[in-house]
Amino acid sequence: MIFDTLKNKALYYGCHKDFEKSFNFIEKAIRENLPLGKYEIDGENVFANIQSYEPTPDNDVYEGHRNYIDIQFIVSGNEFMECAEIDTCTSTKPYAPDCELFKANGNTAKLECGANTFAIFFPNDIHKPSKILNPNEVVKKIVVKVAVE
Repeated sequence: MIFDTLKNKALYYGCHKDFEKSFNFIEKAIRENLPLGKYEIDGENVFANIQSYEPTPDNDVYEGHRNYIDIQFIVSGNEFMECAEIDTCTSTKPYAPDCELFKANGNTAKLECGANTFAIFFPNDIHKPSKILNPNEVVKKIVVKVAVE
């Protein structure tokens, strides 16, 4: 898991060949104020969802992905996310098209995410995004899905 701000994006380009194009899309989406929806960046290898929602109450449901890395960028609003190492989790719902649900059994990292911050979750990072940090606050987020090499 990586947690940082957009100004440091270039530090992570070496982590995956498609991270630079992913962050370029995020900057374009912000600059052009792209509407909500799904965007192909490089076919099914890299795509993004721009979404707006009210975060949900905390629960014990974590998600994990085998085929994609998530880059979750907060455009506006605040939420918290949690992350746990897959080896410390128990599967609660079998793997279906790129999502498996888990319960964390050990230590977790809690991230307070505000505007201009992002979290990168790799397949071993079981995560719980979109949780309430400030009641009645709307969050706008860009989630870029990057296919695992």
